[in-house]
Amino acid sequence: MSKGCMIALGIGVVGVLFFAIIAGVFISGMNREARLRNAITAKQKDNTSEFDNMWKKIKQVAQVPAAKKNALMEIFNGYAAARGQGMQGGGGLAKWVHEAVPNADMKVYDELMRVIVASRDRWTMRQKELLDLKREHDNVLTVFPSSVVCGILGKQPIEVTIVTSAKTEKAFETGKDEDVDLGL
Repeated sequence: MSKGCMIALGIGVVGVLFFAIIAGVFISGMNREARLRNAITAKQKDNTSEFDNMWKKIKQVAQVPAAKKNALMEIFNGYAAARGQGMQGGGGLAKWVHEAVPNADMKVYDELMRVIVASRDRWTMRQKELLDLKREHDNVLTVFPSSVVCGILGKQPIEVTIVTSAKTEKAFETGKDEDVDLGL
């Protein structure tokens, strides 16, 4: 084999290797961006479901105390009416107070508070997971060499929705949160 043929073959091998490396970087960048985009889209939908589930749990557990209160009132009213009919001679109210009457079960309220706190904590964690996925996606779009691949393909940052309150938004707009009233 001649010296010129060997040089041409060497240049050809180097060119093929260079092309293979560039293709690998390009494919890797495309795949990473696509996986993160899919994960963010799925997390957004998951957060919608989680938010809905959180409020349904809180509403359902909150209805238990109302149902218990109504049942307790029926017992009290029925008990008072029955005792009042049998106490023609007076003093029925005093006897009724001294007799055993069912007490309200405070465990239901403790359970309601536990559900609220656990659900809100879980919701906050889901929001943080979504923001972390967005951060990873933004890194793919801005860090070399994947930024070149994403730029060529026209990939843009993904907008995510973070659910918050007007109070929080105002605090971040003004840089102050002076409302220490617990609203009790």
